[in-house]
Amino acid sequence: MLPALSRLSRHVSARITALATLRDEPNLKGHVPALDAIRGLAILLVTGYRFWERPVGEVVPTDALSHVFSLGFRGVDLFFVLSGFLITGILFDAKQKPHFFRNFYMRRTLRIFPLYYAVLAVALVLPPLVGVSTMRLLPQAHEHQSWLWLYGANVLQSLRGEWCLGSFNHFWSLAVEEHFYLFWPLVIYCCSRRTAMIACGSIVGIAAIARTVWLLGGGNDVAAETFTLLRMDALAMGGLLALAVRGPGGVKALYPWAIAGAVFLAAVLLPISLLHKRLLAIPELLFAVFFAATILLALTASKEGLWGKLWNSPLLRFFGKYSYGMYVFQNLLIPLVATWLSVEILQQHLGSQILAKIAYLALMSALTIAAAVASWHLFEKHILKLKSWFE
Repeated sequence: MLPALSRLSRHVSARITALATLRDEPNLKGHVPALDAIRGLAILLVTGYRFWERPVGEVVPTDALSHVFSLGFRGVDLFFVLSGFLITGILFDAKQKPHFFRNFYMRRTLRIFPLYYAVLAVALVLPPLVGVSTMRLLPQAHEHQSWLWLYGANVLQSLRGEWCLGSFNHFWSLAVEEHFYLFWPLVIYCCSRRTAMIACGSIVGIAAIARTVWLLGGGNDVAAETFTLLRMDALAMGGLLALAVRGPGGVKALYPWAIAGAVFLAAVLLPISLLHKRLLAIPELLFAVFFAATILLALTASKEGLWGKLWNSPLLRFFGKYSYGMYVFQNLLIPLVATWLSVEILQQHLGSQILAKIAYLALMSALTIAAAVASWHLFEKHILKLKSWFE
């Protein structure tokens, strides 16, 4: 039995190694289409999770489709790992260029701030100017709006242990990313590649342990999900990958490990997720590793193969292009259209709850895409032209 297992192990190892040698070293600088597709997948996961409505009070899904769509909240984890990978790579590659900090902060500001603050202004500043009370329209956001203006949504939610910002609850993840952008350039600038990798690995371990200790000590679940220090493992995992692929051996050296890791973690995480086991938030760390492996495999995929066609899909890249706007708008649209578009209203017309939920998902997704596309072409892309001043 043991000799047979040993031969099987050697055979699998040899196959993985052979696969690795078939891949060319990808170009990691400049625009990488596969990463747009990764971003597109992430926003599709989040959108499915957001708009596939379950009965009020239902904690664990009771039907197969709800089980599937409930996995979509992991799209935020994928966003975090991808962001850590992209930002760390951008910073590391720019270390020797002039105006390192100025260029980074200005380019990030131009990409993130305009839409974020425009939405806050339209939702919280404009209504009172035309005689409409934001206390009536958006009571939770009105009461706590200072936290939103200061990118502190996740801090407030963590302190209170509840989702207390209504339609702006999803801004917690934008706050986490912004906190990361604030301090990470200094880390990369001051550290060698090896030291920065040690920093990434340390942050991954510290965040995962702190999250577990927090929950063991009776800390609230919302903080474990939203507080910056407890969610840094995904961002740091992406950073660790970005630094590792820029080292000796590059992507090829990591490719066999990525295959083995992705297969193993998929087998472990799928049942955990479908059974909705929290396990002291340990799966968050495993998902971060799984998504890091997925990103690496997407980067190395041959365009001729099925896997490569997935990561060069024009459809996924389309969603990736508009993902930021989609993420910002989707939760805000739910109460905005609730008086004429909801699962209950659609069920009255379609006579079936499942058809109503499918129709709601499709219609809300279409509205979100329309809002994001309009925002991009009428507003965002014009501001982004200013990024050319900071290259």
